[in-house]
Order: sequence, then structure tokens, then C-alpha cells
Amino acid sequence: MSKPATTVPIALSRDTTADLTLPWFVQKAEYLAAPATFKPLVNGEEAFGAVYDAIFHAKKTVDIICWGFQPSMYFKRGAEGRGTLPIGTLLEEKGKQGVMVRLLCWYDPLHLTDVFSENMQPGNNPASLMADTRNSAQRELDARWYFRARYNDVTKTSLPERMIVTTRDIATAVGAGVLRAKPFDNLEFANRSFDFLERTEIAWRTWLQGADIERSADTKAMNSGGMGVVPTHHQKTVLVDVEDPGRAIGFVMGHNMLDEYWDTNEHSSVRLHPQMGRNGKHARQDISSRVTGPILKSLNHNFCTAWDRATGQDLTATRAAIRYPETLRVDEGTPVIAQILRTQSQEGKCDIEKMYLQAVNNATQFIYIENQYFRWKPLVDQLQQAVRKQIEWGRVTGEHGAVHLFVVTNASDEGIGDGTVNTYRMLDALGRADTIPNVAKAERNTALLKQRHELEKRVSEERAIQNDPGVGTGDPYGYSLSTSQRQTLRSQSRGREQSAQQQVDQLDQQIKKNNDEKVLSTSIDGLKVHICTLVSPDTPPAQPWQYTYVHAKLMIVDDVFTTLGSANINTRSMEGDSELNICHEHSGVTQPLRRKLWGLHTKGVKDGASDDPADAFDAWAVIIDQNKKRQKANETPGEAHQTPYAPLVEFQYTGTKRSILD
Repeated sequence: MSKPATTVPIALSRDTTADLTLPWFVQKAEYLAAPATFKPLVNGEEAFGAVYDAIFHAKKTVDIICWGFQPSMYFKRGAEGRGTLPIGTLLEEKGKQGVMVRLLCWYDPLHLTDVFSENMQPGNNPASLMADTRNSAQRELDARWYFRARYNDVTKTSLPERMIVTTRDIATAVGAGVLRAKPFDNLEFANRSFDFLERTEIAWRTWLQGADIERSADTKAMNSGGMGVVPTHHQKTVLVDVEDPGRAIGFVMGHNMLDEYWDTNEHSSVRLHPQMGRNGKHARQDISSRVTGPILKSLNHNFCTAWDRATGQDLTATRAAIRYPETLRVDEGTPVIAQILRTQSQEGKCDIEKMYLQAVNNATQFIYIENQYFRWKPLVDQLQQAVRKQIEWGRVTGEHGAVHLFVVTNASDEGIGDGTVNTYRMLDALGRADTIPNVAKAERNTALLKQRHELEKRVSEERAIQNDPGVGTGDPYGYSLSTSQRQTLRSQSRGREQSAQQQVDQLDQQIKKNNDEKVLSTSIDGLKVHICTLVSPDTPPAQPWQYTYVHAKLMIVDDVFTTLGSANINTRSMEGDSELNICHEHSGVTQPLRRKLWGLHTKGVKDGASDDPADAFDAWAVIIDQNKKRQKANETPGEAHQTPYAPLVEFQYTGTKRSILD
């Protein structure tokens, strides 16, 4: 990423030296870096427990932005959750205590997401009638809570929309038996979506201005259509007592407030009662964070502007005078300098995209990515360019080591289904098309067949020239040509035809080779790559290892830089949906987090969480190899069932589906 040179003055009266630091924070972003305390919250048990405690102790306000909200969800479970309330009931109780609660949810007016993907407001839409993981008590609570919340609905809507909602509410109320329900005290509920013009702009911008300029025309069209039809508000934040700066606390989250997202670090395959433990369909890996200090100014601004846009209120002006003390609450986390970054298409903000590209450009040792998706090719292009530049400037792999890329993402149809082609493009650029072989073969065949079609067209054109009396000169009868001239032109045409036909034959051989031979990995000078996913460590015998769904949105660079939040590594998160991430460059927080995650994923295997990326890379290779052998043994009749050597397994997508929606 080339940038103009920066000149920095030095006070020579005090010092004649300067320390150089890499530019981690995004310059000229809408939110400046600010002091904060930061504590990472790994997986649902820790994250939801911390959010519950903060809301439970709230004195003035609770502000929530979410992609999904399930009132019946228990944030605390098992022994620790004894006596605690579902989140919807807790918010109701805080309202009774005089705490002002504001809840802002994304709403899909077309109901495409809640019917065909994931129900983000169970109890508040037609999809809630479909089977899911909730029990009957949860279903009743959700329906009653959302009906009451409609009395508290402050969403800015048109008269026709309000009439439709009212009719739906009456029908829902009859079914739920809650016609006598009363509104909540001190609770305001709002939905947010995108209007027609905003959807059109997102579709237009995605097609014409997307950073991934190498996408095919079909992919651009599908990306544009998908994001135009169903753009989402994907941010997830919580603010507590933001109007009391001395007590204020915030959360930048990857977790959605739905049962599916509650899990422990163990990622067991066993499903439990929703008050006792994980009750989602699969184990789930996710990360959030707790923050305090002046950084809350940025989070508050994001909430207020979103709330005002959805409701027509002016909370921004009401809170304009709030100032956050520079003294940090060190009991809540480690003091850092942090920055809030957004993708906010309605305001033309793509700062998360800038941050990702800038951060990978700074990498000199390793990058660790833990993300739901891995299919935004500009990120890989930037990394490869950075590695090439380092080699040009004197980096020698044998002497200085390679840059190591560790990736943990999803390989299941649930996780990769809408974007297999862009995932392939990402992996192919990293030399790891071997991990997605059938899509790789199909994409390569398509490219080869396209070349073949063009060459066959050329062969036909040359044959037509040879049969033309004018031999392609434009003379319909060839009167202007002598016999020798016609012979020469036909001879030249036959030569071009033969050359094109030879290329067709060569392509036929390549197509056959592509179909018959195994897709292999390729090496990239100066870069070593592991692409992995996770499995539950205790899958029952006689069953394939159950996958752990990776929902995290984390990147760590060189044990210094960390970013996490709501943004996935795909075009949608970088350019279309509303997203919010936080980043910092404090190694005292980053390194322990990386060690913890790698320790969980490698199950304590020697060097699996090593501070030396080369040693860790080798240890991961051992784990990958051991798990391949165990999986193969489990597929062999008569062999005893073997559990995973560690939860970390190599990414392997063997499906044939080619999808370009994302």
C-alpha cells in the first residue's frame, strides 16, 4: 500500500533520536484512536456473562445494537446461571428499576434471512413458526415479549407500513393470547433496515466500485444483487450507563444475542438444556470485547446516529455534552490506545476495509485470522505485495524466515455455501486450491473451456476465409486478386488455422489433466500458509467429527495488532453491510489472546501456541497430519473410532457447488 512520505519534526533541544513505529491506526478515519481499557471475551460463556453482569448493575441506561435478539436466551447457564433471568426479562426488570433501555435490531422486511438463513428475531416474524432449537417455554416467552415490545416500538415508519404492522400484531396477539399485554416501562424498541434508494446505491457501488476488481462480471452482478436485495445492519454493540461517564462500560461484539452463539471453550458436541449449556445445533467459536474510557465516545456516536436514523429522535444532541474521563478503569481491562472503525454504507464509510489492508501490509512475522468467511481477495493481494516488497528490499527466507499466515475459518456448507467461488479465488491465490479441489477443477475447466471456445471460433473463421473467393480481403468475388495472391492468403490462413487447432488440442489435454489429476498445493516465496477449521473434540463414535462453527471476526498481526468486531472477510462486510470493529496495538493484550486461542485449538500440543511462528507452523502441520490419519482410520471398516488429536483440522471443502452470491 503506497502512501506519501510523512515528515515528523524532532525537538533537537531534547533528543536527537526517534523511535519508528508501524502505522497501525487508520489515518483520516471518522473516529480517531483514543485511550481505552480492553478485555477480550472468548466464546459465549465469557462474553454473555460479562454483558449480563454489566446490564444487571446498570443504573441509568442500556443501549443495544444487535443483528439478532432472542428474549428467551439465557446469558448465564449452568451453576453460574442459577437464579439469573433470560435477557428479555432482565431488560424488563431494569426498566422497572428506572433504567432507560434502548434496543435497536436489524429487521429484514422481505423476511428472506429469517426464512432461508437464520431467524434474527425469533418470536417476531413468520419464520418463528418453523422448527428451531427453542423449547415451548422459550417460544411462548419470545412471542409475548415481542408483542409487548411493539407497544414500545419507536421505529420511524410510514402510515401504510404501520397499518401492515398493526394487522400483523393483532394476528400474532390472538395466536399468543396476549391481547391484554401492557407496554414495558422505560424500554424503547426500534428496527432498522435500508430504504429503496440505499439498497440501490449499495448494489451500484458494489458492482462498479468494489475493491475486488478481478471478480467476473457474473460475480459482480450476483454480489451486487445479493447485497442490494438483502443488505444487513450487522453491528453488535452494548453500552451501559453511557450517560454516567465514571461508570460507563461498552462491548464490541462478534456474538449475536441468540441461543446458537452461546458456547464454552470446550466446544463439546453435546447439546444441553438452554439454562444448562450449549443448546445450538453446533459448537460455536466467537470473540467479543469489553471496553471503557474515552473510546466510548465513538461507540456512543455510532449508537446515537443509528438510533436517530431509525427513530427520528435526536439522541445525538441530547448526549453531545458527555465527556469521558481520561482516568481509565483498569479493573475492567488493560489500558490501550484503540480505534473504532466502521463500514457504514449510508454514510460512505469503509474504514474497516482500509484497516485490514493497512494491517496486513505491516506484517513481518505472521498473521492469524479467525473469521466466519475467508473470501475477500484484495486482502491476499495486499499480503502478497507486502511479502514481495520485503524480498525486493533484502529479506531472505532462509535467513530471516517466511511470513506465516494462519487461518481458521469454516469449511462446512453452512459456512461456505454462498461464496465457494470467491473462497476458491482466495485459496488459489495462496497456493492452497488443494483444500477446495472440486470447485478448483470446475473453475479451471470453465477458464480453459472459455479459451477453447475462442480458439474454435478462430478455427471456424480461418476455414471460412479459405472458402471465401476474396480470401478475407473484402472482395466478394476475388477479382482484384491474382491466383498466386489467393494461394498465398489461403496458405497463411491454413497456417493460422493449424496453429489455433494445435492450441485447441493442447487445451483438451489440459482439461483432461485437470479432470484426472489431483489438485496440488503450490509454494509462494516468502509466505507459508495453513488454512484450518475446528471440530468438536468429543464427537460420539460411529459419527463423522462434528464441526465447530467459526463465527469469530479476529485478526492478529505479529503479536502486536488486534482487530475484532462484527466484520467478516468478504465484500459484504467491507463495502455493503453496516459493521463495527475495534483495533489496538498493545502486545500485552494481543499475545496472551493469541496464546489462549492457539492453546485451545491445538489442545496443548507442544509448540502449538509457540511465540515463534515457525515452530507453531510446524506444530500445526503435525496436528493436521495426525488428524488426517485419524479421520481416514474412522472411515475404514473395522477400525476403532478415534477422537481428534486436537480440535484443529485442515480446511477441506469437497463439495461441487459453485456459488457467487457472496
